[in-house]
Amino acid sequence: MKEFDALVVPSETTPTWKEQFGRVIAEAFSMGLPVVGSDSGAVPEVIGDAGLVFPERNHKALAACLQSLIDNPELLRDLSAKGRARAMELFTWRKLAQQTRDLFLKIMGP
Repeated sequence: MKEFDALVVPSETTPTWKEQFGRVIAEAFSMGLPVVGSDSGAVPEVIGDAGLVFPERNHKALAACLQSLIDNPELLRDLSAKGRARAMELFTWRKLAQQTRDLFLKIMGP
């Protein structure tokens, strides 16, 4: 990934599967890569405002997203910074451990 300019996650929903967390998105963010992903499953939630989302199976919308990154270096830098910040806020091992602990405590009750 260190050679990428951006990560594209063109996931497609099927009758028996929908994209889950999308760990590769968190990994790309942690490396400061902008992410372009489809609106399949949890992809938009993981990307948040730190990347670009296009309708799944819409190659023209995907191309438009990529062209916007090519045409606008400031957008590329902005999304890179937002992605890195998002990864440090939400996707570190410490944060994931805290969220897991909090979930178990909530389920178990007082």
